[in-house]
Amino acid sequence: MGRVGIVLGLEVSRLARNSTDWHRLLEICAITDTLILDEDDIYHPAEFNDRLLLGLKGTMSEAELHLIRARMRGGLLSKAKRGELVTPLPFGFAYDDEGRVVLEPNQQIQQAIRSVFETFRRVGSAFGVAKEFRKQGWQFPSADSAARRSCRSRLG
Repeated sequence: MGRVGIVLGLEVSRLARNSTDWHRLLEICAITDTLILDEDDIYHPAEFNDRLLLGLKGTMSEAELHLIRARMRGGLLSKAKRGELVTPLPFGFAYDDEGRVVLEPNQQIQQAIRSVFETFRRVGSAFGVAKEFRKQGWQFPSADSAARRSCRSRLG
């Protein structure tokens, strides 16, 4: 529309962590004669050297994201190898005070889960379990706030 003269931003290459989106922004700015300003400099994407530098910044930003993800995954794997990785447990399980996985201490939750498996053994399918629960007016067990708090306290 010819109304924008400059795009201002901090670390503008992070506007898109994806080269396609980043280069699309550069192309639009070049076509519309729009400048790009970040904390380092002012760039004119229509000029070869500026566009080259902006393209390189975008590529480096994308590579940085890949490295961050790889480091995070490496950290998780290291914790797992040391036996220190704590993850949210499936409904019906909890961590005890020593960090071991145990059945949820709440007897109502244990009974509700047992009823699901007993019904499955009797009817033979997940659909059959759902039909039986509906017929009986039963509700499927769901995580209560206490079980979630117990996991969050271990994760925190």
